[in-house]
Amino acid sequence: MDCLKEAQAQARPIRSRLGFTMTAGPPIATYVLMGVNIALFVVGPMLIGPAWEGYLGLWPGYTAEFGALYADVGNEWYRWITAGFVQFSWIHLGFNMLALWQLGTVLEPALGRMNFLLLYFGSLLGSSAGVMLLADSGVHGGASGAIFGLIAAYGIILKRLNLPVTQILVIAAIFIGGPMIGLLSGVSWEGHLGGAVVGAAIMLLLFRNVDKREAALRR
Repeated sequence: MDCLKEAQAQARPIRSRLGFTMTAGPPIATYVLMGVNIALFVVGPMLIGPAWEGYLGLWPGYTAEFGALYADVGNEWYRWITAGFVQFSWIHLGFNMLALWQLGTVLEPALGRMNFLLLYFGSLLGSSAGVMLLADSGVHGGASGAIFGLIAAYGIILKRLNLPVTQILVIAAIFIGGPMIGLLSGVSWEGHLGGAVVGAAIMLLLFRNVDKREAALRR
């Protein structure tokens, strides 16, 4: 038994084709994120009330006067995070969880769990920043801002591997460009754009660290 433990401790980590230490086993972080989103959608109305989205979502253009009129309106710091777990309908939840499952089950093993979580939550905060900087009013929420960070990161990966990125560009044109020109009303292009910009930046920084490590090994 001791020999086995020693051999496991000395075993070199398995790196993905991208240069990151891979995570063995199922993509637990992806499943946990999905579980939190689904659980909050189910229990949110019971614990907080029918206007639960307003209590956890972002309100760009918030003023003290506006907040005094409505109990669910606020500008608390935690909304920058909780807004990313607010889904407004079963359809909204279903589409976002399908996208999270498709991207997470690919990116989490390839990047490693910690890098994946850094990418996800960094993109979530970028999405919230985009909403607060660019949106005018109304309650904003949804996992799609963080998911767009994953999409942008996936595009960076495809580009690094010299693979086509046409599909990523089409998705960006539909769900960022479309709402910007008045199509797809109700879609927060501000959140999508913020998440995508930060997700791409984080992915580039992660690749920069990989390149530095590989350059050091070649010396």
